[in-house]
Amino acid sequence: MPQDEPEFGEPEFLGWLLLKLLKQQSDDQISRSKFLKLCCIVDRRLIEAHEYEVRLPRYWYMYGELANEHEFSGRFYNAPHAIGWDGQQYIPKDLPTDSFDVSEDGLELIPQAVRWAVNEFGRSNVEEIKQYQYEEYADNDFIQKYSELRWLLSTIDLGSQERLQNYSSGGESNEEFLKRQLDDMIAAYPDDEERYENMKTLYLRWDDTVRLMVDQSVDYSRIAEFLDDFIELLSKVVLRFTDNQNISDDRLADWEEDAADEQSHFTADLKNVRSELLRDRSRSTELDNVSDTYSQTVEEQIEQLLARE
Repeated sequence: MPQDEPEFGEPEFLGWLLLKLLKQQSDDQISRSKFLKLCCIVDRRLIEAHEYEVRLPRYWYMYGELANEHEFSGRFYNAPHAIGWDGQQYIPKDLPTDSFDVSEDGLELIPQAVRWAVNEFGRSNVEEIKQYQYEEYADNDFIQKYSELRWLLSTIDLGSQERLQNYSSGGESNEEFLKRQLDDMIAAYPDDEERYENMKTLYLRWDDTVRLMVDQSVDYSRIAEFLDDFIELLSKVVLRFTDNQNISDDRLADWEEDAADEQSHFTADLKNVRSELLRDRSRSTELDNVSDTYSQTVEEQIEQLLARE
C-alpha cells in the first residue's frame, strides 16, 4: 500500500516545532503576533548561523517582521479564542514528525534554531520582540526612527513640561523633543525607492498634522494612535512590498488591490483630522485676540485712573 505524501513542508515544521517548544517552556498562551514574529527570528537564525533556508514566507509590517500564515500549506496548529484578552492563542496539533517533508539537514538544523529562539525570546513579550526586530533587522533608518518614536509615545505625557530623563537635553520641553524626533524621521525618509517616493507628499502632510497636534497639546495617546494609522498605511502600501521573502504572486496581487483602497481611505481621514485641528487653532487665536484686547482696555483704564491722582 503506497505511503501518503507528507502534508506539510519545512516552513510548517519550523512553526509547529516552535509552538511545541514554547508550550514545553511555559503553559502561557501564545499570541498570534508572538508566534508569527518568532517564526521570522528562527528563519533568520537558520540563514545567518547555519546558511540553511526553509523558504519561510515573511514580510515587514509596522514595527517588525511577520510570517505570512496564509502561505502555509495547512493548519498544523489550533487557534481558539484567547482567555483574558482579545485575539487567538496558538496551540500545536498533535502530529507525527513524518507529517512534515524535511531534509536530513533540516531535521538537525531547524530544531537547533528553534531551541535558540525559545531560549532567547520564549519569555519575552511582543513589545520586546518588536524592539529586537527593528533594532536588528529594519531595512532602513526611517523604520528605526518611527519605531523609536512609537516607543517614546508609550512612555511620556505630553502634558508635562519636565525634561525627559536620558533623552532630551538642554532643558527642552517634551513638545520640543517630540518635534526633534519628527525632524529625524524626515531626514531619514528614503528617497531612492519608488514606493516611498510615491508616498512622500502624503507623509509630509501627516507630519505637519502631527505637529499641529503637538502645538495644541493633544493627548499623547491620540498622537500614538495617529502614528499607528500612518505606519499601518505605510506597511500596506510600501513595506510589505519592499521587504518580503517567498510571498506568492497571487498574494502580492491581493496586496496591490488592498493598498490603493487603504491609501484613499487614509487620505480622506487625514483631511478631516487636519480640518478639525485648523478649526481649533483658529478658534484659539480668536480667543487670544479677545483676551489681548480686554487686557489692553484694562491697562488703559488703570493708566487713566492713575493720571487723575
